[in-house]
Amino acid sequence: MSRQIRLGFLILCVVAVASAYVTDYLPLTQAEIARRVPQKPVPIDLQVGAQAQFGTATIRLEDDNRLVIGGKDKGGRPWQVVATWSLLGGEFFSCDLDRDGTQDLVFIGYTGGNGLAPSSHVLTLMFDDNGRPVPSEFDGYFEADRQGVRELVDLNQDGHAQLIRQSFNNGYWITSLYEARDAHWFLVHGKHGSRGFPLYTRFTDGANRVATTPLPGRNPREDDLSNSTILSGAPTRIEKLEWADVAQSKNPAIVLGDGRTCGPVAWYSTMGVVLGRAAGRRSATLGAAEDAKELLEEIVHDKLPVRVSGHRFVEGANGAAPPDACVPELIWAGER
Repeated sequence: MSRQIRLGFLILCVVAVASAYVTDYLPLTQAEIARRVPQKPVPIDLQVGAQAQFGTATIRLEDDNRLVIGGKDKGGRPWQVVATWSLLGGEFFSCDLDRDGTQDLVFIGYTGGNGLAPSSHVLTLMFDDNGRPVPSEFDGYFEADRQGVRELVDLNQDGHAQLIRQSFNNGYWITSLYEARDAHWFLVHGKHGSRGFPLYTRFTDGANRVATTPLPGRNPREDDLSNSTILSGAPTRIEKLEWADVAQSKNPAIVLGDGRTCGPVAWYSTMGVVLGRAAGRRSATLGAAEDAKELLEEIVHDKLPVRVSGHRFVEGANGAAPPDACVPELIWAGER
């Protein structure tokens, strides 16, 4: 059997597992999930050295699974986003996520994860008023077809995209909803359209799409992978950076000036680091570990103010981390 056939078979298996999770425990109707956001494919061959154009920006697939997207803002100043890609598969799409008239970029990449491990990641680049990217990455059980990422929908049909994300905790599937506004993702809590989020479905032997209230004594915890709190959060500084071997799932420690020690989760590697300066903007996800480390070291050296956004639920050998633990999804330094 050729390598291409084996790889294709593996991707089909991964997609099938993701589909089971999405369809078997998703408490939304077919009519609701059919309200998809219009997306256009951005053609590119998934191989080292491949390039594609996205507007005036360039997408490059480099060695060591390094995904580099770069361009210039409205003032002609350079920007760059570094993330990861894989030969396991992935697709790029363009669409206007936040209804500002600017085309945004979406990348879905497959991980090969099985069981409850995330089968895919979705990376989005929305653009602010200056034409600079605001990156965000989600792990989950996302799927794509020729029309785009299936979990990008417009449930209340107001032109703003929402991303449906499922996770599992304490015996329940949690259906979270994120809405795109002003180049950022906001976690929806409470009423949205005809639904109230988050939604919970009990894990059972067979498919269960009926939303319920968790039983007494059960407290399924929802991740917050949004990047919107940097718009209003109080700035602080990074006092100390203790780096770790992210490739071996070791978590770095980031000691903040406000007394918190933040531990981004290397296993998922979705946390983003953004460094904005007058001369341009650079960013990297934790998956691109060396690039993220370089940005964090520069932030520490120059004593730049930072804002932290998002909170991921983590549970280790000693039980769950406290609710106020700093497990961020975005560290933003310098100019907005």
